[in-house]
Amino acid sequence: MLHRQRVLLQFLKEADRPVTRLELTKWSFLLRNELESAGGSAFYDFLPYRFGPFSFALFQELDKLAAMSFVHFEVDEPVVLGDAVSNSVAMPSAVKRDINHVVTRFGKLGGNQLIDYVYDHYPAYTFNSEIRKLTQRPKAKLKVFTAGYEGRSVDSFLNLLLQSGIGQLLDVRMNPIARRYGFHRSTLNRLCGKLDINYEHIPALGIRSDKRQDLDTPGARDRLFKDYEATTLKEESQSIDAVVDFVKKTPSVLVCMEANHTCCHRSRLANVVAKRSGLPVEHLGYPHA
Repeated sequence: MLHRQRVLLQFLKEADRPVTRLELTKWSFLLRNELESAGGSAFYDFLPYRFGPFSFALFQELDKLAAMSFVHFEVDEPVVLGDAVSNSVAMPSAVKRDINHVVTRFGKLGGNQLIDYVYDHYPAYTFNSEIRKLTQRPKAKLKVFTAGYEGRSVDSFLNLLLQSGIGQLLDVRMNPIARRYGFHRSTLNRLCGKLDINYEHIPALGIRSDKRQDLDTPGARDRLFKDYEATTLKEESQSIDAVVDFVKKTPSVLVCMEANHTCCHRSRLANVVAKRSGLPVEHLGYPHA
């Protein structure tokens, strides 16, 4: 079991009552943002959604905990601990202390009071809210944006796009599969739709997996990109024109896996798109903030 999943169980133990998923989400957000431990290593990231700060990964992992009988809940019903949870949930003492602090301070607030506190203190997470918006959703000036998701959770990555004012994700992986939750094509498309980010997959501008082998050997990556420039970027003019059309109409980002754009074919593609569109290039999120 992941550490962050243990945190959810500890929240339930500390509360000693059924807890709504809204409460678990907001408590986790406050743990991350207001307490010294920040929830511990690799804790949940959050983005602006229908009721303020939200984590797709938290909800997905809560379903996993239910499948393992660590928790139980029905649709629109509170979460309760399952019989599979032992009396003690192992985690660092600092995190356990901070969980107790969150539950003591916020556990007696009603749902609306909890939302009011979070909204008043974190207005940047309200621009997608169905309740009230305390700030406007950012909208970027037109550029050729690129971003890589390596080392990020899907919530962190999508929040980067939202806060950067991106309205369209152009997936330039040839085979958009990923073991990390959220980055498989179908899932990424679905999550983008929930955030009003259009998703387009452009496989013709990716690189075949058999060409991306043994890239750690000296000069291999440079040879790969020279081949990409000499073949794909010469032969896929129609696909490149489609990208040019996208970036000239909507703030759009070219997305692949590598965090460092210099290690990814998207930087070469971006240069060609920039030349054809007359727009500048901007690489988002590297190094990580």
